[in-house]
Amino acid sequence: MGKLAVSVLILIVISVSVFTLNFIGPAKLDYSEKLSSNPNQIKEVAGATDKTLNAKDFGAKGDGLTDDTAALQNAIDESSQENALLVIPESKEPYLITKQLIFTKDTHISGYGAILFMAPEIDTIRNMLWSDPDDTISNISIEGLTLKSENKIAGVDYYENSMVSNVQGIYFQGVDTLKINDVLMDSVYVGIKISQKGKHINKNIKISNLKIENSGMPIQISGTNGFSMVDSVLNSNDGGTKWLHSAYLRGDNSNFYFENVEFNNASGGGITIAGNPQYKNPPRNMVFKNCRIKDSVVGVHFNSGAKEIFISGLVVEGCSLGFKINNASELHIDNVKISNSQPNDKDHGGFSIENVNQAEISDVTIDASGMTESLCLLIGNIEDLKLASFKSSEVKNIPLFSVESEASIKNLSIE
Repeated sequence: MGKLAVSVLILIVISVSVFTLNFIGPAKLDYSEKLSSNPNQIKEVAGATDKTLNAKDFGAKGDGLTDDTAALQNAIDESSQENALLVIPESKEPYLITKQLIFTKDTHISGYGAILFMAPEIDTIRNMLWSDPDDTISNISIEGLTLKSENKIAGVDYYENSMVSNVQGIYFQGVDTLKINDVLMDSVYVGIKISQKGKHINKNIKISNLKIENSGMPIQISGTNGFSMVDSVLNSNDGGTKWLHSAYLRGDNSNFYFENVEFNNASGGGITIAGNPQYKNPPRNMVFKNCRIKDSVVGVHFNSGAKEIFISGLVVEGCSLGFKINNASELHIDNVKISNSQPNDKDHGGFSIENVNQAEISDVTIDASGMTESLCLLIGNIEDLKLASFKSSEVKNIPLFSVESEASIKNLSIE
């Protein structure tokens, strides 16, 4: 398709399908009522009783040689039955597990200084911590634990041209009230995967001080209402050639809150918010405050009907394209800094905005060094879009705005 370029100083308007420019009033959005994402509204884990159990009393060795799966499972089962705190003691060597550890309700684990290690198997995806999708588990806490595998399997499909472990850290389905704090994961296939099966939607999940390193997809969440993550780092392994994301937030998700979180090294989007036909509802009502995205192909990617998304104080560094927005509505994005764009043969520029209804993007600072395409590309059906306070530097031979010639644009406000 052809494009219309709008430079910083001169506005050129050419008739397209529908093109209305409005420099007077902003798009009308009221997020004070729509956005209710608040981590303080998420139910807290009740916590364990005063009783404490020690995994070594059940035969766990933590010597890097013994298979500790059965001992740890027995310890988890008894601590759950008694709603007791299970301590997995610090150990110089890892606790080896060869099968997934199954969580049920009232499971509380403290593992400061302890490492659980699972070796990968070719062509088999395995989980370290798992819940039975036929049951609803509740009141779960995991603190201080390290989950580790090895990236030594040649990846296929989305993981092609990368080395993976085929081991997932945590895979829960149907969990109500979960707390994860001070947890480290290294070299896992998916770090935390939470999904819905049947009617068991996930609720009340709080994560803090999580660090995931060298992992194909650090978190993948669907079917969840009420989720918060703060003070965390999600590092992909920067190896896949297709769309892997540092955070993949899928359909039937609502009321999410992220603050002071890094999303890095993704071969797809640092943050990707997207439903698809397998989900009844698109992702909605998500807040991101003071987060950072580094060295990913796309910084933020919205599609498949994502709505009611609020982003403030975001830094995007080393990404080919800052924002890729397609089929989304009720977006509020402000105080964004984009810099150090990296070359890519497909996605590039500051913003690519396609098929968007009711969006407000303001207070954007772009260092266009190394950037190709335009700072802002408009495609498809655009209605009620406000763009305000765009500041750019190092702009060389690229326009501020480009508009696809077949775009249908109604009520575009530029200030």
